Amino acid sequence: MNLETIQANARSSLGDALKSISVQGVAEHSGKAYGIVALMYHRLALCEMLADVRVDRFQVLLCKSALVRIHLMRLAASGKAAHPLTTCASQNFSFVDAITAGQLDLAVELARLTSDRHEPRSEYEDDFLLHRFMQKRLLHLHAGEDHDFQSLMDRWERIVEGEHAPYFDVCRALLQRDGEGFHDALLAVIEERGRLFRQKDVYPEDARRTDGALFMNGLALLRLAELNGMPTQREYPNIPHFARLPVSKLPLPLDSWMRPEEGLPV
Repeated sequence: MNLETIQANARSSLGDALKSISVQGVAEHSGKAYGIVALMYHRLALCEMLADVRVDRFQVLLCKSALVRIHLMRLAASGKAAHPLTTCASQNFSFVDAITAGQLDLAVELARLTSDRHEPRSEYEDDFLLHRFMQKRLLHLHAGEDHDFQSLMDRWERIVEGEHAPYFDVCRALLQRDGEGFHDALLAVIEERGRLFRQKDVYPEDARRTDGALFMNGLALLRLAELNGMPTQREYPNIPHFARLPVSKLPLPLDSWMRPEEGLPV
């Protein structure tokens, strides 16, 4: 499957999900349609970067992923009965999209809207803790909020029980402002995820061709390191320098996610 096919499939799925939302279909009631819209914007963003290095379109599409997720999370906060898979912390890839796109205020809102409760039916606890660490770290570094990171890390350490856990190591290095430890742990994460993506039965092909080729969590972790004043390399495997966007505020309407072409550079 080539990137052109992945793009075409994503556009089709995006259109179907937007239609379901507009007619208040079953997928809208469960929240799953919003999750699909966010995922398709995410996937289209990665295709734009990987196929043509369209940094401008990459940024706008990531921003739309964040905007639709904010809409869903606000609905859930006001009482909408959304499926836990659409709102749990580890599935909130739109937070990573926002921080990668340099839209830190959107990322802050997503972090604040995300539940502090682990959803055992929808996510592994170590995945939950990874994403809550990144979210709370941004809240601390960008919004000046205080959070109990030591309790989070202690809980995470008990879960991994001394096993090889490079994500835990990279987050601990961030917390300790250990530049060398961060570099080594990030490379270990890159190596581990590369091994997983090479196993064809672990991820579907469209995910392997997009997320497997561009390490979005890595881009988010590098942003957190920068905000913490830590030195980083210009680029890493699967983290090209041109995907490291500056912090900015895109002038997109909050409902622009409903119109795929709005604000998208030609």
